[in-house]
Amino acid sequence: MTVREDARLRPLAGLLLDAVRGAAVPACPPGLRGVSPAEVVAAGRLHRVTPAVERVARAWPDEPEGWRPALEQAKHDQLMRHLRALADVRAVGAVLDAASVPWVAVKGPVLAGAIWPAVNMREYYDVDLVVAPERFEDSLALLQDRGVRLLDRNWPALRRSGRAELAMVTPAGTPLDLHWHVAVPADLRRELRIDMAAMLERRRLVGVGGQDVPTLDPVDTVLHLAFHAAQSGANRLMWLADVRFALDHGQVDVAELERRARASGTWLGVRAVLDRADRVLGLAPDQVPRGATPAWLWLARARDARRPFPGLPGDPALGGNEYSAARRGVLDSSRVLVHHHLAARREGRRHDAGLDERRPLQADVPDARARASYFDAVARETAGHAVERSSRSSG
Repeated sequence: MTVREDARLRPLAGLLLDAVRGAAVPACPPGLRGVSPAEVVAAGRLHRVTPAVERVARAWPDEPEGWRPALEQAKHDQLMRHLRALADVRAVGAVLDAASVPWVAVKGPVLAGAIWPAVNMREYYDVDLVVAPERFEDSLALLQDRGVRLLDRNWPALRRSGRAELAMVTPAGTPLDLHWHVAVPADLRRELRIDMAAMLERRRLVGVGGQDVPTLDPVDTVLHLAFHAAQSGANRLMWLADVRFALDHGQVDVAELERRARASGTWLGVRAVLDRADRVLGLAPDQVPRGATPAWLWLARARDARRPFPGLPGDPALGGNEYSAARRGVLDSSRVLVHHHLAARREGRRHDAGLDERRPLQADVPDARARASYFDAVARETAGHAVERSSRSSG
């Protein structure tokens, strides 16, 4: 697809798009000459593409004053994070491999180092690992024995939430999210049927910084990235670029992507993200799903018609509830959309009243019974998924 530029697109938003697309911009566009270094870095950081902006601006003979040191610093900081992340993935992976734990790295270093066109384009701050659900508790203990510190220690709250993720930090200081499922909230897993066992069985190795790292297969990679983008509101340019570059890198069969996404109940959200990626960045014709446009997508398109994407810091309504609410159909999606709007209003009132609690899961509440109950719930849910999978196979 040839992307049609929106005439209302602001110069700084246009720069973000040029940076991700790898467009040749020989000189500073006139509309950017009054933009401060802080503004350009804030916009790049919002969309996690500051290093990509640096790649474009470095070629300008008339780069605005102060941009160079600010962008160089952002590029340097990301390079240091990437090198630390690679070392941490190598160390953590060796521990899991020695214990025969099936695992994959997703997002972060894999995307920056193997999927995007250049390693110095994508900005990220943490490492996400997914381990086999039945080895989740083992994996946590193995990593803690090697000095990886658990941050989420409020076991009663964790048990109530049923989250499929625990926040940790490596000895080098890299935030590490340890997952047993890619659908983190328990209610989301109840609504969907994502087959984690199959995804881990299909894993592959990719070369990242001179090491082979296990990650999801090409189709599952795009499915996960689009699903994650949808659940996060699809409101960062980085997430759309993740999908576009993963489609290119893996030569993904979109028909197979649709089959897997429909089976898991994620297709509407995945389809919505593909649609926005196509409108914003342009996808190849064979990367655009065929068939009628789902009615829910017109709601998302209407949002972009009102407010051209990408947004900038300080813009109102940067969220993307139309994407995060997408479920199996219009009725389910509408129900979730209403729930999201009401939840956002409650959170807004709590914030205005000064009642919002910061990182409640990281309060140190070492309740042994709640901890055991949390892992028992993981085991029960995993066993239930195994029964469902066996039934589908025999049927």
